[in-house]
Amino acid sequence: MNNDRNHSTYRVVEQVRQEIAAGKLRPNQRLIEAEIAQKLGISRTPVREALRILETEGYLKRLPRGGLTVFDYSIDEIRNICEIREALESMALKLACERATNEQIGKVVEIHESMLQVILRKDADKFLELNSAFHYELLAGCGNEQLMSLIQSIRMKNFQHQMVRVFSANDWKRIPKQHQHYVDALQKRSPRLAQKAVHENIESTLRNLTNNPIRVY
Repeated sequence: MNNDRNHSTYRVVEQVRQEIAAGKLRPNQRLIEAEIAQKLGISRTPVREALRILETEGYLKRLPRGGLTVFDYSIDEIRNICEIREALESMALKLACERATNEQIGKVVEIHESMLQVILRKDADKFLELNSAFHYELLAGCGNEQLMSLIQSIRMKNFQHQMVRVFSANDWKRIPKQHQHYVDALQKRSPRLAQKAVHENIESTLRNLTNNPIRVY
């Protein structure tokens, strides 16, 4: 029984995450437990548990009088998160330059090369999947589980996914170059190049989010 409920909870979490990333659920839109349960053909208990998880992950915000809405990040909140990301990811990538195995570096290169065709097609869904894998493998070589956990919690913020929906043609051209800078830093095991690559990426992310408000999909 518990396994069935856990499966249902996971299903709701994944469904709502995907709908937020795809723009089907918009910032400030209210989520109704009963409606989600009916739509998925399950009871309200796993839905309630799933929404609680999504709230802790920063996807949803609780209203003063009860109920949950899709979180709508302000520009200041996004800037603060980007500053934290830069500090954590710079540290992780510099450690990865020292500690990553050749096998780990090879895996990063492999994912990067797979992404090039996806970027040419401007396939947002596949890009999100490979981009998450790329950044995880890129930083995992740091060998610090606690640091990786902090980074993953920051990268799960929903505006990261929503931003892809407003990428311009120039953005799609920029991404391979930025990812190549990451790969170069890791292959050369250069902390200086690592810090520069992270700074450039975070700066362009912040610029994109400032110029393209995430309320527009």
